[in-house]
Amino acid sequence: MNSIWNSNISQFKKRFPELCRIVCERNEHHTEKLLTLEAKTGALTALENGTPLHSKYNPLREAQQLIENFPKTKTCAAFFSFGLGYAPIEFAKKFPTLPLVIAEPDLDFVIDALNAIDWTPLFTHAQIVFAFGATEKETASLLERYGIKNVQIYESANQAFHARQYYQELHGLIERTKQKDVVNTNTLEKFAKLWLRNSCKNLSRMADCDGVKKFMNTKPDIPFIILAAGPSLQTVLPHLAQLKKRSIIVCVDTALHSCLKAGVEPDFIVLVDPQQACARHLDFLKSPSSILITESAAWPSVFRFPCKEIVLCSSLFPLGKYFEKQLGEKGKLGAGGSVTTTAWDFAYSTGAKEIYIAGMDLGFPQKQTHIRGSQFEERAHRLSKRTSPAETDGVSSLMSANPKIALDYNGKELLTDERMTLFSWWFEENCTKAKTNHCTTFTLTPQSLAISAIEKSDVTQLLSRPQATEKRNAFFESAKKNSEEKSKAEYKKEFLKTLEQFKKHMEELSELSRKGIRLCDTAIKDRSASTSVFTKLDILDKEILCSDAKDAAALVFPTQRQLEKKSTELPQEPVLHQLYYSRLIYTELLGSISQYKKYL
Repeated sequence: MNSIWNSNISQFKKRFPELCRIVCERNEHHTEKLLTLEAKTGALTALENGTPLHSKYNPLREAQQLIENFPKTKTCAAFFSFGLGYAPIEFAKKFPTLPLVIAEPDLDFVIDALNAIDWTPLFTHAQIVFAFGATEKETASLLERYGIKNVQIYESANQAFHARQYYQELHGLIERTKQKDVVNTNTLEKFAKLWLRNSCKNLSRMADCDGVKKFMNTKPDIPFIILAAGPSLQTVLPHLAQLKKRSIIVCVDTALHSCLKAGVEPDFIVLVDPQQACARHLDFLKSPSSILITESAAWPSVFRFPCKEIVLCSSLFPLGKYFEKQLGEKGKLGAGGSVTTTAWDFAYSTGAKEIYIAGMDLGFPQKQTHIRGSQFEERAHRLSKRTSPAETDGVSSLMSANPKIALDYNGKELLTDERMTLFSWWFEENCTKAKTNHCTTFTLTPQSLAISAIEKSDVTQLLSRPQATEKRNAFFESAKKNSEEKSKAEYKKEFLKTLEQFKKHMEELSELSRKGIRLCDTAIKDRSASTSVFTKLDILDKEILCSDAKDAAALVFPTQRQLEKKSTELPQEPVLHQLYYSRLIYTELLGSISQYKKYL
């Protein structure tokens, strides 16, 4: 072995011993992929099948010029392959504290590079991550930790050509994440005030309602069936009464009307969307033997639904998180943008080994949008008029999100759209992970959009099983034993104490915000005071960041997109802009806190 390899491997082993071991094992069967030769400057350059991967004249300068253009708005860099490694090495030298990710699926190319040039700047970099031999999903998940929008991706077509399919798939996963981030931002901007208002109005429910965690890890020896409101649910409803005797039935809010109309009260109903439109799915219904799983930010009328019990899952919103931090978690359930994802995650959280889904079509079988009689369809009929009949509403649902053709579980064409694709990605990823924990997900409605991680099954297979009354009872008895040991009175007392503490934190944040505004005004009027004011603002910002209530206040704080739009109206002279921008942030924070004071 040459001295460069020995030096690199020695440092590699000290920093990443397990990954180094994998690379060295591969080296025993290594196939050389790169041909190295001298560039005009004497530095090494490389060819792959005759294709140059670096400059033939000065590969070092080429890398330096690439790194010079690193955007100031980015906080992380990722290199998709690297040739001999010049570019990531130059980045490590210039930005020794910024996170740096290097992705390369083929270890032979890593070995060739380690044999060629000194990688010391990489092995000594403070925040280096080597995604060597990682899957596309693993690498995408790694980049997501840094915030996809914050990552500058470097990729040379020649250097990445050997694994072009891998990098194409990786780019696809990154685009999915970007789409999800955009959806999340849009949703936050549209519904933040609604979430805050609902959370405040329902706050006492945090003390009154048990948590869904009492059902978690009970390891029931019985399958779960999740009922969604797709048109294909109609094929399962006639068998529902018999299926309930052999399983635990979990019904999403949109499917409840159909379930009750079939004469069956589900074991669980899941409703976690805070919008009033979702609460309307429960209008004029009752299910005395069902347990309703909901969120503390749900529309307040949800908590008046006639049922056996209401249990809360952990809140996705800051106010609920604040109280759970003090009083104990209710039980986290996954959120994939659809109530069906939450219902599936509830079933999975219990430790169930079989989960069946019916009616989760993620498409439009026979051009239908929802099962007949659902609130969606009934609403369309209620609002129907001569100039805008119910059919118009249906066409809008079919065509509003870039429709496309996909396949169902029978291999037949199914109309779907981009929204449905986002949900299918969630199930594909999570059902695949569940399989590794010996939990298999099936569909009872093959007319639905085919998802590779979900297997096709048949209702008759479940109906052929013996009734499971004892197993059903054992599941609910296990949950009863897991209930909170504290009395309602004790929990209520702790809740009231936490509420007073929260109000105190909010008042402290208000005073810090007002102080920040005063400081900014001082420097705006007297620019000579700006240096000392910035120092004081730094101290003030640290106090705000240390506040336990800062995340709650951030709920109705403008998104980065909204702040950037507002900042365009501010003076653009650098120092003055910074002062006005700081003042804007403190003003918005003060406004956010006032929203809580309005409802608490």
